[in-house]
Amino acid sequence: MVRKRSFSHAAIEHGMTQSAASQSVQHLEDFLSVRLIDRSKRPFVLTAEGQKFYDGLAGVLRQFDALVDEVRLGGSDSGEVTGHVVVASIYSMGLSYLPVLEERFEKAFPSATFAYQLAHPHEVYRMVEQGTVDFGMVSYPDVNHATLQTTLWRHEPMILVASPRHRLASMGRISPQALSQVGLVAFASNLRIRQEIDKELRALGVTMRVVVELDNIDSVKHAAIVNSGVAFLPKLTVASELAAGSLTMIECEGLELTRPLGIIQRRDVSMSRAARNFMDLVMKNRVWDQDDSTDVSADARAQAS
Repeated sequence: MVRKRSFSHAAIEHGMTQSAASQSVQHLEDFLSVRLIDRSKRPFVLTAEGQKFYDGLAGVLRQFDALVDEVRLGGSDSGEVTGHVVVASIYSMGLSYLPVLEERFEKAFPSATFAYQLAHPHEVYRMVEQGTVDFGMVSYPDVNHATLQTTLWRHEPMILVASPRHRLASMGRISPQALSQVGLVAFASNLRIRQEIDKELRALGVTMRVVVELDNIDSVKHAAIVNSGVAFLPKLTVASELAAGSLTMIECEGLELTRPLGIIQRRDVSMSRAARNFMDLVMKNRVWDQDDSTDVSADARAQAS
């Protein structure tokens, strides 16, 4: 019901009448002595108490599903994989990787279902900590987190890009000195990705001129295209722009930037069998050769073109 944001749609999905669905929620609210749903809005929204109850219950049910799997299978991984997997991801990772991984998972395990939620990094951490998702996918994962276990997935190449109209676009391979005082479309200074880019530039002895600071990859891409500035971006996130010719890659001597991507999960929680199988599928695609047509990045490039 919460996912559908509709009593009628949820009732149809569960084979019950809309009245019965509404009464079930009413009984639960009476039992808790709080309002869980704000019915004055269309579609309805959860109250603060409703969101807290939903988040907590989602974690409990996820643990229940994992326990049922463990008891039924007796520790064996044989038999049909069923169940529902939910993953939280930062926007750039989710849009670049999860559609292809979802397709592969559904093909390998047709009786299991999968969904993902895209969010800002702090929200991904919150959802994992609360147990509302099976695990999270983030960049620059916190390896020293007190309650979460981190698994490094891959180091994603980052490249320097610009509009084809930019003067550096026609210069071929450039030296680091050619970037001095060049206008940079930068990430916000409080973001880890910006801090790592600044560190790389300092190592090369380069000072660039920041023309604008933005807080997400899509905004940086758009500004680089429109304003003809240069930008450092994860290579896979600009695959479609490179293919379409709205951005071009600039090769710079000595520039080797990567963005670490990782998986975060709660240390004290067991994942369901379906979630473990999805995580295994992700980890098997940990390292990709950019020229390998069988990898996820190649699939994404094909979709983009």
